[in-house]
Amino acid sequence: MAVACQCSAVCAATMVALVLAAAIATLTSVITAQEPPTAGSNCYRKCVPGDRRLCHFTFEVHPYQTMSRACHNCPRNASDCSLPDCVPGDGVQRRIIAINKQMPGPPIQVCEGDTIVVDVKNLLPDGGLTVHWHGLTMLGGIRDGIQYPSTPHMDGTPGITQCPIHFGGSFRYTFYALNPGTHWYHAHTGFHRADGVLGAIVIRQPPGKDHATGLYDYDLPQHTMVIHDWLHMPTEDKFVLRHHGGGDDFPESMLINGLGPHQNIAATPTSAAMPYKRFKVSPGARYRFRIINTGILNCPITVHIDEHQLTVIATDGNPVVPTNASSVVVYSGERWDVIVKTENTKVGTFWISFMGGVDCAPSSAHQFALFEYEQVGQFYKTPAYVKQQDGQQEIPDSVLLRHMPPKPVYTEAPPAGVQVNSINSACYDDLICVAGLRSPVPMPEVLRTPRANFTFYLAFEMRQIHNAHFYSRAFYNFESADEDQQIPTPQVNNLSFVGPSTPLLLSGGRYDTRVCSLENPIPGRSCHDDYCECLHMYHVPLGATVEMVFIDEGQHGDENHPIHLHGHHFWVVGMDRPNDVVGAAITRDEVINLDRSGQLMRNFYHPVRKDTVTIPDGGYTVVRFIADNPGYWLMHCHLIFHSAAGMEVVFKVGEVTDIPPSPPGFPSCGNFKYHGL
Repeated sequence: MAVACQCSAVCAATMVALVLAAAIATLTSVITAQEPPTAGSNCYRKCVPGDRRLCHFTFEVHPYQTMSRACHNCPRNASDCSLPDCVPGDGVQRRIIAINKQMPGPPIQVCEGDTIVVDVKNLLPDGGLTVHWHGLTMLGGIRDGIQYPSTPHMDGTPGITQCPIHFGGSFRYTFYALNPGTHWYHAHTGFHRADGVLGAIVIRQPPGKDHATGLYDYDLPQHTMVIHDWLHMPTEDKFVLRHHGGGDDFPESMLINGLGPHQNIAATPTSAAMPYKRFKVSPGARYRFRIINTGILNCPITVHIDEHQLTVIATDGNPVVPTNASSVVVYSGERWDVIVKTENTKVGTFWISFMGGVDCAPSSAHQFALFEYEQVGQFYKTPAYVKQQDGQQEIPDSVLLRHMPPKPVYTEAPPAGVQVNSINSACYDDLICVAGLRSPVPMPEVLRTPRANFTFYLAFEMRQIHNAHFYSRAFYNFESADEDQQIPTPQVNNLSFVGPSTPLLLSGGRYDTRVCSLENPIPGRSCHDDYCECLHMYHVPLGATVEMVFIDEGQHGDENHPIHLHGHHFWVVGMDRPNDVVGAAITRDEVINLDRSGQLMRNFYHPVRKDTVTIPDGGYTVVRFIADNPGYWLMHCHLIFHSAAGMEVVFKVGEVTDIPPSPPGFPSCGNFKYHGL
């Protein structure tokens, strides 16, 4: 259901956009030739006004393996686990996909206003590849009097903004660092992200522009936490086993910056000696930590540091009014920035816990890292140790950590104290949901109206229907399968997304796949009862205000869909679970009726801004944004098994004539049928 207000409102918003465009056109300062390219690894620096750089990276993406020969004597000699080209993982060998033989891939650490150039070469013999820059909207704008163009063709979404890079081919991504904060990049083709094609992006600002200036002393690259739920088999195999063989969708393990022993010692005893990721600090300081959940499955991760408080200051690159908490929950695709003080705390080494919930619970998937004080290069409480006679050169973690308290026991329960972004929680007491946080930046006035120009009610649900991709009417239909073999289908408003063969940005508005939506149904089909698939797409005018009400109907299990929107950030104005009981269902129609009766919660006073947000199971989340970025933008559940099976939708913003032209020589692709025979 899409509700459009009077045209005058849209026209007014469009006029604002036109006036802004005219103002930009009058600027004399535009993007011109910059300094010679700087190696990307050298672009981390203190950010100062006027120092803009062109930061160049080269990514070679290829098949690889954890615990390869490059790891030598890892983990017996812990330093071998950090050797060039060694990807230790959790100590279990498996096939992965790596960038430059690294996992995570090389971090991109730049300053606001820099130009980022990434040459991606696909060395995967079995498939195409694209890379998406999660959190970067590709929208141009003005920074320090400089006009930057929009770059929608660089979003890295196959079928939407570009063709996949073929085996042996390369693609140069060129875009601008205009979204400060903590972001990340990842493959957007198949299951490549799940198998290792991912890495951190941090865009810093000069002191004074950052809203958190003065709240911390150190913001170090080594204090970025990249969390990843981890499988012991290639992800495509896990997906096929789940959907065609009745397998589960639970991860076996979890990694922190590509490292960490498998916690199920009985299952993999040899991985017990794997080192933990260490985060080093000194006493008497305030450190900024950047937490990124790159996970693929329904595993919200609770982050907690023993005997230390977290102060939340940002989410998805957007500032948050500082909020003290004992722990923060991070869903797939989300980023949270926190400050940790080492003032007035006893020095030593402390456990950082990463407890996976929901689908991590059956396998108790979790991980730990070390929060380690140091002083003048020496660790506190280092125990005495005698070198072994078999050539072992180092003190193993098993000895180094003997002085520490026992590791916390796995639990889904939140630690004592305040928790931010709690799982399936209404906003109350010590459980603070996203809608309960505040931003130091007010939401634009044009969005603070009773109704937006367009409102979309979007139900994200796992539906119990016959899906011909996974079942056969003639031989093994869905309805006759045993209950534990009935794999639900992820859909949005009873529709599964099917992408086009020619990228939408290159289509000129002519689509080779059927377009549909709840308001534009497929003729002759009852999608409420039958499986339906199409190019699920909505169109909004450039400059319109848009409200989306995300609904998790809660009909099948505890899902917690984290929803990511490309090309825009949105303000989270509401979130609730009307029944506030896990497993209690609510329908899309019931949410619409709540809204019509004035019972849908909305807060317009300084809501936080994000690009990825969860929906409580059996509840709703309300977001608003200005459709100011012309193009085709994907919105999808960030759980990879759900998006791969169709839980996606596209928003077309503006008309074809509003979209910036393709770069010269931009590659195209499409279907082919030979009619000569």
